[in-house]
Amino acid sequence: MSDVFLSYARRDQALVEKIARCLIDAGNTVWWDSELLPHNRFASAIENEIRNARAVLVVWSETAVQSQWVRAEAELARAQDKLIQVALDQSSIPLPFNQFHVADLSRWRGDGDDAQWQKVLSSVSHFVQEPRDEAAAFPPAQQTPVPRTMSSSRSRRWLPLGAGALAAAALATTLILNRHPPESRGQRIAIQPFRSIGGTSRLQGYATQLSTSLQNDLTQAQFQTVPSTEVEAIQGDQLARQLKSLDVGLMFSGAVQERGTDVTVSMQLDDPVQHATLWTAEMAGKAESFDQIQTRVRALTIAVLNCSAQGLVPGARLTDDALQAFLHACELSETADHGMVDQRSAFAMLDAMRKAAQAAPDFAAAHSVLAKHLAFVMPWMPNDQVSSLRAEAEREAHRALELDPRDPDGDVALGLLTPQLQFAKREAFFQQALASNPAWPHANGFLGNVMASVGRLQDAATRFQRAAPANSLSVDWSTQSAYGMIMVGQYTAADRELTRLSQLWPDHASIWRTQLESMIAQGRWGDGLKLLDRANDFPTSVTTEFVESNRRLLSVLQSNGTRPREALRDNLLATGSAHPRTAISQLTMLGFIDDAFAIAQKEFQGNPDPWSDTEFLFRPETAALRRDPRFMALAAHFGLADYWRSSGHWADFCQDPTLPYSCSKEAAKYPPGPHP
Repeated sequence: MSDVFLSYARRDQALVEKIARCLIDAGNTVWWDSELLPHNRFASAIENEIRNARAVLVVWSETAVQSQWVRAEAELARAQDKLIQVALDQSSIPLPFNQFHVADLSRWRGDGDDAQWQKVLSSVSHFVQEPRDEAAAFPPAQQTPVPRTMSSSRSRRWLPLGAGALAAAALATTLILNRHPPESRGQRIAIQPFRSIGGTSRLQGYATQLSTSLQNDLTQAQFQTVPSTEVEAIQGDQLARQLKSLDVGLMFSGAVQERGTDVTVSMQLDDPVQHATLWTAEMAGKAESFDQIQTRVRALTIAVLNCSAQGLVPGARLTDDALQAFLHACELSETADHGMVDQRSAFAMLDAMRKAAQAAPDFAAAHSVLAKHLAFVMPWMPNDQVSSLRAEAEREAHRALELDPRDPDGDVALGLLTPQLQFAKREAFFQQALASNPAWPHANGFLGNVMASVGRLQDAATRFQRAAPANSLSVDWSTQSAYGMIMVGQYTAADRELTRLSQLWPDHASIWRTQLESMIAQGRWGDGLKLLDRANDFPTSVTTEFVESNRRLLSVLQSNGTRPREALRDNLLATGSAHPRTAISQLTMLGFIDDAFAIAQKEFQGNPDPWSDTEFLFRPETAALRRDPRFMALAAHFGLADYWRSSGHWADFCQDPTLPYSCSKEAAKYPPGPHP
């Protein structure tokens, strides 16, 4: 048992490490831990540490004040009359703890002679030097388990303190144990019923609803789970035997709590065999919006588990430290929208993935997930960094495939690194990934993008639909699946899916944009204008230029007047008034086909940019372009005619019996190569 138990918030780890070390140097033994979740199956063991510690040092900060777990630890220490408090900033200490002395460490940087720190040491000495019943406090040595590292984004550490070789040897033993691969985990995940902290019937209903939903979500996502009727048996003295008999490798738990008008949901993934917490997360929102909170919790959980699925299988044999790093990197991928929120979040995500790869250098998926995300964000990164990011992505992808030639994300990364106009090569990489795992969502989804860019829209829609079920609550491939339906004219199904998604994610701009695509494809100009009125709901994701451009277009199409059409035509033909692809699409919708081809001929001269996006050529709004024989010259410019001829897979529109020309005959007019 320890002299001092440290209670603190995760963001304060750097300074808390100094506090722990200084306490060690003063001859104290210390237990310091990540924020406790009272619903966790290991919470009782941690509570015993608090009860048996001679003193509890609570480290208050702006973050700690908001933490229910820090408050819970402080309350237990206060009740046992062994509370010591320090403050790292000027935040108001909550009741009733503001009635007790608090040492001010806001300016302390680890100086052992600091006056405020000396007060802390004096308080610790007061408690540590008090006599205690040693027989009652310490169980027999042979019954004391060897503590292991337990953490999510920081480690739970047992620091055997005191001078001499014994302390050093004990610490070394702990570190060696932490780095050894664990015994093979079981195949199944046990989802413990979420707890309601507060006990109101509404909270209990929320907790039950979440437990049931997550059980269904994991089953739908093809994870092996323990039936809820059997989960209650996993407890007590026969824990190890029960885990083995049920083939349980992971335990998932959670809690729901009200904080004023907000509801907070905490969730946690544990390795019950190694007694390690692998991942924790917390989400909060207004109580009246609990359905949306629940959606975010479920979507994040499934996304993190999907991303880290290769590390969770028994054969991966990752250490808990490595798996923690991998899960943390996967969480950042989801919360940062795979790096698309902003550059800061993208770099944070990539750094976490690099650390995961360093923690598990022989684990293929850690390298391939990093490579895939590097390749995905690379086009939006500063130009001076693209070259180094590309080289790193290629290196990590090849390293992953060296370790495991069947790692699907290694091939996905190489496909993303291939220029857009190299259609066949990109297709081959994604097909190779699917040969390794036909259900791999990103391989299906990105192959769908290739199919859309070459006009194979039915194939694209099928691939998107295969990618979406991996996480039906996620916006990513579910929205793209709806877009695929729009491309092939399945408007009713697309609108139904978009309505479902918009109810789950009312503030997500990509769903709104896809709904607008559907209105435009169906010629529902008035409904499209109503959607544009919601643009202010997405102030950081939708530009004024985008809104006004579409508003002008839909207003003109709705009016069906000749003069408004001609006025908008003149505006679109003015140099620099709109992006060439936008001008081509809108002129086509307005009926000015010759003008659309004139812009195409002017803009698409010489060798095309290898990263050009050709999907706009196959959207519903450019259908009139495709019915004109001149379209084949435009397709040949981007290498599409070459792809169709060599692959034998022609674009869907070529199969239309009413098409006034033959795609193969028109394509024959254009030999291989770019065509201005």
